[in-house]
Amino acid sequence: MKTPRIYYLDILRIVAIFAVIVIHVSSQSLYYTANVQSFTWQSLNFWDAIMRWCVPIFIMISGALFLNPDKKFDLKILFQKNIKKILYLIIFWHIIYGVFNYIEVGDLREAVVTTIEGYSHLWFLHMLIGLYILVPLLRKITESLKLTRYFLAIALIFTLLLPTISEVYENLVAYQPMPYAVKAVLDSFAIGFSRIYFNFTLGFSAYFVAGHYFNTVDVPLKWRKRLYITGIISTLLTIVLTGVMSYHYQVIMIPLYSYTSLTVMFTTFAIFVFVKQWSYSIDWDELSDKKWLNRLIQLSQMIMGVYLVHFFLVTIIIKKLNGFEFFNNALLAVPIISIVIFALSIILTIIFRKIPGLKKMMM
Repeated sequence: MKTPRIYYLDILRIVAIFAVIVIHVSSQSLYYTANVQSFTWQSLNFWDAIMRWCVPIFIMISGALFLNPDKKFDLKILFQKNIKKILYLIIFWHIIYGVFNYIEVGDLREAVVTTIEGYSHLWFLHMLIGLYILVPLLRKITESLKLTRYFLAIALIFTLLLPTISEVYENLVAYQPMPYAVKAVLDSFAIGFSRIYFNFTLGFSAYFVAGHYFNTVDVPLKWRKRLYITGIISTLLTIVLTGVMSYHYQVIMIPLYSYTSLTVMFTTFAIFVFVKQWSYSIDWDELSDKKWLNRLIQLSQMIMGVYLVHFFLVTIIIKKLNGFEFFNNALLAVPIISIVIFALSIILTIIFRKIPGLKKMMM
């Protein structure tokens, strides 16, 4: 029996890939060269900070699909199909971006390093392999709602809350003088935390399990409202605290940018649950405009291709064509450039998928 399509996951894929592009547009050279007290830098911070949920959303989507204990699972297929496919993508796109780097910079040594290590955004593929390897173990946890909640509870404490406090403290202590007693207590806390050596929940596995949890559990309206409010507040805190700390200390301070920061987590969960609940208001099977639905599915199926190729366009438009120089306002430049790159990435993906042998390398 064919598994019904989960349309809200398609929507999340599309909005998440656009958010990824916004982050990559915002975080180019101008982000690191502009004065942190300037309107330009604060504008870049606004767009970068407001979109930090994008990667966690992708991971939650994968968790919703891979960790459902009711779906048939075969360890052999996981390695021979899913992980093998990702390995092929890594090898192919490492080489492609290595060649691109050589054309861009003209430095053979740097191009070789890029080929081995991968272009900046390709880390996501490596991370996926790590999560896929954990699937058989995590599925045992998601078989039990009680164990799933327990896993998420300890992840909240050890993977999200305590590391967020630690990162904020480490950033502040470098620039903010503190009374010796206060610093001694906080240092002791940090050392004590590190000595627990608690790594079971790891970083992104928390989002992986959370994707399954929020996909299968209907959050009561009362708790949804609280989650939405917390998500909005968390987004504002990520933007404002990053801007204020950077402005005050005159140096880029981005501990809340971490994909595993507490503020990013609440924003991510709020967006996932909101889109899921909104999708319930639509009778997808009875839509009068089936063409619109088919286009939604087609676009969703191209998202990995868009992810893989978009950095070509980010580099060309921003670094080579100095895209920001066409605008007097960075606050407006980022979304406009991002829309252009998003559209061109879709076109590139469509073209590449029509080339024999290349379609498999676009997922």
